[in-house]
Amino acid sequence: METDRQPGKGTPREKRKENPVLSFLNKFVLKPVDQALVGLLNVVQQTGLGDQVQYPHYLNTDTFWHSLMTQLFNFEILGSENIPPQGTGALVCVNHSGFIDPFIMGVSVAHHSRRKIFISGKAEIFETPLANAYFRWIYGFPIHRGEHDEEAYNHALEQIKKGELVGMFPEGTFNNGGTDFLPARSGAIRLAIEGNVPILPLGVSGSDRIMGKGMNTPRMNARLVARFGELIPVHEKYKGKVPDRDTMRAEMDAVMTKIKGLLVY
Repeated sequence: METDRQPGKGTPREKRKENPVLSFLNKFVLKPVDQALVGLLNVVQQTGLGDQVQYPHYLNTDTFWHSLMTQLFNFEILGSENIPPQGTGALVCVNHSGFIDPFIMGVSVAHHSRRKIFISGKAEIFETPLANAYFRWIYGFPIHRGEHDEEAYNHALEQIKKGELVGMFPEGTFNNGGTDFLPARSGAIRLAIEGNVPILPLGVSGSDRIMGKGMNTPRMNARLVARFGELIPVHEKYKGKVPDRDTMRAEMDAVMTKIKGLLVY
């Protein structure tokens, strides 16, 4: 799955000296706890208890984040009626302008529809103890940027074929804010066609002003709007036959144009 630009080439940074206390905590506390939580999740999934254990946890997490965002920001979710009903697969494509975008995507989908969404996140996040367990428990999965990640692609394809929602950021990394989007990768088009599902566009406005590219501290009280558009049935046009790369790029550009039209600035 194509998701991001290749990392820049240059002289590698000098490795920072690790804090011995943090190193100890990471090795003997955080990693073991993370492994235990992921192990518990594996048991839950393998015994078929996901709907009884993991799904309620996911909904409770949604309640927490929705409450927090509502209190901290002027937060609105618009167009929820466009989210397909339970059992209907779709690929949710979102612009990426701020650090909190994954949380916004999850809350925007779950809060009214009560549907789960499998969100792809950069693999580096899943290498961090506790963050790894946290995101896996709310249906997140890792994706390696700058390469075609077959494992992540197949996982996403499996979920949408099961009638689930999968979320991704076609730009791959933070854009420059507002409507200044980065060129989007076309992997989402291939995924929608092979999975035989529509694309659900979601425009997120304001996350760049809260904590966007280059910001170290969040800004409170900003307006934050998540707005869903109508489903884009790109899969119906190609009937499972993946077109050439240029055609897929053109289709992806059209999707990103739709997302731009959903922004509120």
